[in-house]
Amino acid sequence: MGGVLRIHFSDRDFRHVQLARSADPVWEAFLGLHVLATSLSRLPRRLHPWRRRALQRLRDDDLRAASRLLRDLAPADAAYFPDFLTPAESQEGMAAALRTLRGTPGARLSREMRRAARYRTLPGWTRRLASGDRALLDQVADAVLHFHTRLIAPDWSEVEATVAADRERRMEALEGGMAAMLETLTPFAWRDPVLTAPYPVDADLHLLGRGVRLVPSYFCHTAPIALADPSLPPVVVYPVRCGPRADGTAVPHADALAALLGTGRARVLGALAIGFTTGSIAVRLGMPASTVSGHLKVLRDAGLVHSERDGAHVIHRLTSRGRHLLRPP
Repeated sequence: MGGVLRIHFSDRDFRHVQLARSADPVWEAFLGLHVLATSLSRLPRRLHPWRRRALQRLRDDDLRAASRLLRDLAPADAAYFPDFLTPAESQEGMAAALRTLRGTPGARLSREMRRAARYRTLPGWTRRLASGDRALLDQVADAVLHFHTRLIAPDWSEVEATVAADRERRMEALEGGMAAMLETLTPFAWRDPVLTAPYPVDADLHLLGRGVRLVPSYFCHTAPIALADPSLPPVVVYPVRCGPRADGTAVPHADALAALLGTGRARVLGALAIGFTTGSIAVRLGMPASTVSGHLKVLRDAGLVHSERDGAHVIHRLTSRGRHLLRPP
């Protein structure tokens, strides 16, 4: 990876920075596809269990075919893959994203497939797609849905919990101003007024007063990814910061916390650096949901956890006292 992505800000851009509230289902599907093409030695440990499970599921012929079709369009080592594959409407959910993908205008298909061909040799079947073959475009949309349903959705609570924890960290940093928040984005470096990061090629993204939508990703694990077409609303996908260790504790003084709170409650408290629903914490820690619920009640009564209903779910977050307790002495 010998290039650099440079994102150029103006004063007006700071007023239009958006931090996505949740994971993006389409981006996670394509980035999960890239994880499958990456060796375990090059992946963060948190992705190892998912990759092993996904490879087991890929024994299914239909899923393998869907993965092969998507890999032809967006391989892990591509310096560019077509922007139409990740429409902005995906922030509204998979259904909205697939409607937009299926309706991609023929001129855009042709333009973006020609651009992809400048970077690598494309499989012969993609010429039909570039010519506007709607049935083939439907197959691409179906493949995205099939891949997401079979390989991403089963772990979606983990994805959402990790992204929610990352967003909370960014929002805390935002108390120091937008520049302070940008300085927390790994692997970016902020040098006013330019945000830079390693990238497959040298690229400049001039925001021109439009701001930028920052999308945290569970499966993005190396460089961030930006939409290539400068006429599209700027979107940059970046890797989430690593969460707690796999055993559910988030700090080196876990033994001291366990002595203070009890092992179970200490693990639940540590998991809240990532988990935010009772079910997601239970899955991560391998505990019964009823046990997690009991620990949460004690932690809530002690002022370490705050719980509130959000639609069908109850969301649990650390209070400032809880975050303070988790910090190493």
